[in-house]
Amino acid sequence: MPEIDTCTAGDRLMALVRVRRAAQITLPREIRQAAHLEEGDYLEAQVTEAGILLRPVSIGNRQPTPEQEAEILAVVNEERRAYAAERRR
Repeated sequence: MPEIDTCTAGDRLMALVRVRRAAQITLPREIRQAAHLEEGDYLEAQVTEAGILLRPVSIGNRQPTPEQEAEILAVVNEERRAYAAERRR
């Protein structure tokens, strides 16, 4: 496998990577080390106006954002109200 050159742009580490068979990419060692990534870690992929953003996530300990928590609680409260109304009938 050919070496992939990395470079810095300001305070950011950058690398040119190639999409391979089955849409696989290899993140260079320097990038993985800088992001504290290990084999088996998960990345969240998001398409932005600037391109593709890869962000490390922890699947086991993933906490909802305050907005997600509010949405979850709203659904739970609505279900509680519907259940209570059904029981009163």
